[in-house]
Amino acid sequence: MVESFCDIPDLARRLRELLAQVPAGRVATCGTLAEALGNRIAARWVGHFTLHHDHAAECPCHRVVRAGGQLGPYIDGGEKAKARRLRGEGIRLRQGLVDLPRYGFDDFTGDRPLERLRRVQEQLLAKVSLRPRRRIPKQVGGVDVSYPSPEEGVAAYALVETETGRLVWSTTVRRRIVFPYVSTYLAFRELPILLDLLDEVRRAGRLSQVLLVDGSGILHQRHAGIATHLGVVASLPTVGVTKKLLCGQVDVAEMRPEESRPVVYEDRLIGVALRATSGSRRPIFISPGHCLDVAYAEELVRRLLAGHRLPEPLYWADRLSRSA
Repeated sequence: MVESFCDIPDLARRLRELLAQVPAGRVATCGTLAEALGNRIAARWVGHFTLHHDHAAECPCHRVVRAGGQLGPYIDGGEKAKARRLRGEGIRLRQGLVDLPRYGFDDFTGDRPLERLRRVQEQLLAKVSLRPRRRIPKQVGGVDVSYPSPEEGVAAYALVETETGRLVWSTTVRRRIVFPYVSTYLAFRELPILLDLLDEVRRAGRLSQVLLVDGSGILHQRHAGIATHLGVVASLPTVGVTKKLLCGQVDVAEMRPEESRPVVYEDRLIGVALRATSGSRRPIFISPGHCLDVAYAEELVRRLLAGHRLPEPLYWADRLSRSA
């Protein structure tokens, strides 16, 4: 069995513990802190956290600088206040920059939670099935999550009639969100609330045979996007549909309405780009999540297009999650 997907680390607490290790008179960059968490891809979130979290008098976030030694923004008095605090700790600035070879600190200790979550994604691959599928169900559900605040999510399920695109049933759940948005780790942010949502859908007897998910399937750097994660954990055939290309190569120039083009990553076909309507010049990106292949994923999405950029189950799930 793949490692529990509900064992989600408190990344903010882990980062605070790392920040507390930076001694007075030294600085760390967002990149080195992200690396200490287990993956440099989290550097953007580290920068956002150090600027926007609740600051106490003893908060050491003034010791976080940019990769080139620039001070970067600071919540309490801006860069001038940040420079004053660093000088007070013995750091000499040259033309407003910190000499990182001299003052930089990267001797962190910690459990590197993002590295563990990456192993979870790698373990997941042994459970993924991409077998062909033929039957198009009469009704298809879609799920999406919206965020009224950074720590709260609303997940929506919309069940749509395949032939007409008519919304026939829906429900939403609202939950506290623990994990932040970190690129390529979306599943650990959204899986808990989506699993709660699917429990309600199952109790109502409205779970569709195939589920569309707002997010990537195998069109992911580790072939383990949210649609793949959810499909494996919930034992459901899933299709990932996203507006953003997470990885891979595809030429989307001058695409005609309803035209699709293959997305290739590491010499492997992992999805398609599809221009859904004449009104939108930007394509959507479709990939299998679990228990179906690329051809079926594209065919199902095409059947569910009704004039919107997104297929109808995701169009309605998006609207419902936002309005709720």
